[in-house]
Amino acid sequence: MKDAKIWVIAMDFTEMDNNLLKYTSFLSSCWKPRQLHLLHVEKEHEKASYLPSEFEELRHQVTVDSKLKMEHKMETYFGDMRIKCECHIRTGNALDEIIDFVKEKSAGLVISGRKKISNGSGIVSDRLSRNLPCDFLLVPEDSVLRLNTLMVPTDFSGHATLAMQRAIEIRTENKKMEVLAMHIYAVPWGYSKSGKSFEEFADIMKVNAEDEMSKWGKQFASAKPIFKLLEKSAQDEILDIANSYQVDLLVMGSKGQTKMSLALLGSKTMKVIKANDTIPLLIVKKEGENLDFIDALKRV
Repeated sequence: MKDAKIWVIAMDFTEMDNNLLKYTSFLSSCWKPRQLHLLHVEKEHEKASYLPSEFEELRHQVTVDSKLKMEHKMETYFGDMRIKCECHIRTGNALDEIIDFVKEKSAGLVISGRKKISNGSGIVSDRLSRNLPCDFLLVPEDSVLRLNTLMVPTDFSGHATLAMQRAIEIRTENKKMEVLAMHIYAVPWGYSKSGKSFEEFADIMKVNAEDEMSKWGKQFASAKPIFKLLEKSAQDEILDIANSYQVDLLVMGSKGQTKMSLALLGSKTMKVIKANDTIPLLIVKKEGENLDFIDALKRV
């Protein structure tokens, strides 16, 4: 059972860590976690077993120094908060180690950086986004320390509902926060056979979308509905609307990996992850959804 109050901060020892910890410190004052775990995974070198004993001792000292640096950063960013914080260094494959650590700690959220210009490849990858068994927050460089407006792109599915529920939970910490429910509607191919123009059919589709939103949104009365006709890629429409409304956090559902298939992330969510390098993105996952299918075919 994952605990939403236990967070794992995935560090990679690049300049991105300072941005990541600063943003997490800001979030901690808003969301109030109970535990924070700072985690760094060192790559295991294939030739390590052939090193002389004195080099093995040197490597151990490097690990000790790295942990001291982590503890210094922990004190810098979280020392004034009444939150239990711990630092951890693991060795091995980053994906496997992070997932195993999350399971071990029953963590409900992993926070990681989203690089744009920093040196280092970091640990954020498509595979990590797909395979984590808990919520995942991607924090771009220079993210604004502000949480006034959240946006949930919705297709009225169960996963969109889960994302909206999480957004509403976040809003309980700040009643002034605005939550937007954004839906993209499209004119289907072959509309001309109906005898109607593109604009006329678009109006029909918008009315249908508004009706669906009205039904779906009854449980989310505090959310503001927004509609957008699809004119380019869905991810570009989402990011354009987010920027125009100065959205501080995107919240999206993940289809995850189910018992009967390897769906990974929903394709729209995955495309937004790749296209977005400016707005923090929270990927919400359903309890027990990931890693059910033969441990996700060994995490392809």
